[in-house]
Amino acid sequence: MKTPWVLVTGGSRGIGKGLVKAFCQQGYEVVFTYLNSSEPACKLQEELEVAGHSARGYRCNGTDEQQVNAFAAKLIAEKGAPATIINNAGITRDGLLMSMPSSDWLDVINANLNGSFFMVRAFVNCMIEAGEGVIINMSSVSGSHASAGQCNYSATKAGLEGMTRSLAAELSRFGIRVNAIAPGYINTEMLDSIPDTEKKSIRRKIPLRRLGEIDDVAELALFLASSKASYITGQSFTVDGGLTI
Repeated sequence: MKTPWVLVTGGSRGIGKGLVKAFCQQGYEVVFTYLNSSEPACKLQEELEVAGHSARGYRCNGTDEQQVNAFAAKLIAEKGAPATIINNAGITRDGLLMSMPSSDWLDVINANLNGSFFMVRAFVNCMIEAGEGVIINMSSVSGSHASAGQCNYSATKAGLEGMTRSLAAELSRFGIRVNAIAPGYINTEMLDSIPDTEKKSIRRKIPLRRLGEIDDVAELALFLASSKASYITGQSFTVDGGLTI
């Protein structure tokens, strides 16, 4: 029997890296993808292997349909159906709509929304055959609450939440659950460029008065992937310290 395994897209940095570590620490075999961050991906794989965990990174461009299909075919042949897919890969190209280049709109749509569609479609038939599985789409509070300068990003995250509900309706009868996680301000390297004064202002807006930590997201993902969440599907869970209440 092939060992159950988890796929995390965009797993070499930020929240994705935290998800890879968290699932490995819980005994899962983890495969993660990366695109341009080959050095961080290699370091992460080595770190986890030294610690006795099973993790492997693959370079895969999620916007390339043929590349995704080939990647999926290879893994399915080697490992069988994934127990869990976490669509985490994504980019931002912030800017006001009136001055946004078409390329910035299309790049974000392709990476965040189309990439998730390609990845799920490439694996879903084998998950249906297995009669079980979990899909977790990483959304954002920007998908349901206004964020000036992020029309492209917000559109993809709202789209992911809509896709989550539709997929849950389609796949529930096959034993596959689909949910989304919508983080707020999470303490990752993406926030390193924000001045401390602005971070203080952000904290004051958050009822819990702190930025989120990667573990806040990872613990929810672990729960949703487990049998403890066996009666939960089609839902979007906000992790933002109360920012959007």
